[in-house]
Amino acid sequence: MWAGDAALRADQVPLAEQMARRILDTDPWEWRGVWLQGLAALSRADHTAAVAAFNAVYGQLPGELAPKLALAAACEAADEAAVAERLYNTCARTDAAYVASGQFGLARIAARAGQRDASLQALDRIPPTSRAFGDARRARALLLASALDPAHALEDLGRAANEIEQSSMQPVERADVRIRLLESALAHVKAHGPQSGVQIEGTPAVEAPLRRSLEAAYREAARLSPDRARRVQLVDTANAVRPRTLV
Repeated sequence: MWAGDAALRADQVPLAEQMARRILDTDPWEWRGVWLQGLAALSRADHTAAVAAFNAVYGQLPGELAPKLALAAACEAADEAAVAERLYNTCARTDAAYVASGQFGLARIAARAGQRDASLQALDRIPPTSRAFGDARRARALLLASALDPAHALEDLGRAANEIEQSSMQPVERADVRIRLLESALAHVKAHGPQSGVQIEGTPAVEAPLRRSLEAAYREAARLSPDRARRVQLVDTANAVRPRTLV
């Protein structure tokens, strides 16, 4: 079993499938062999086979949550959203160890269905004590920054900026997302006018302050970039966006 998992982590799917067959040749009722077949099927995007495999394991181990979670993931990949949602809910509500996995699954399903608020609520149910809390805040930040409603765009961008501070983003990604948020805020202010009562990372939603913050964000991204051409591009963009270029 461990050897099969190692083969899959090394992207050696045929080897993992060979190991699964050996297990099942020895004992056709050995659930570990079927489990390995399910993992291999997921790895090669055969979602129908993965659903069948994990459903068989679930049938053998009906009281275990791991098969439910695996079956939920396979159903999600196979576009069986209703079944996946039910299984993710069961996992999240039954055992604290499965809360994060279940809520992430529910968040993905809701987001794909265009239900952004439901997706945000699922991510918000991952507690600060969870090791996945930082990843949840990252996902919330990215979700808030996408598919903006013009009526609430600046508020959502401000909320996204707040989420970044609690997220598990690496410095380079954090810098890129900050640029994305500030660019979106500046574009919205230029199109619809300032809203001084709304702040993005402490910057009022007013053109000149946003330009200054965006300039600083470009320079920070340039400092972090390992690519010289990219650094030059970011510095040039920083110079172009700073307020004094408007005079």
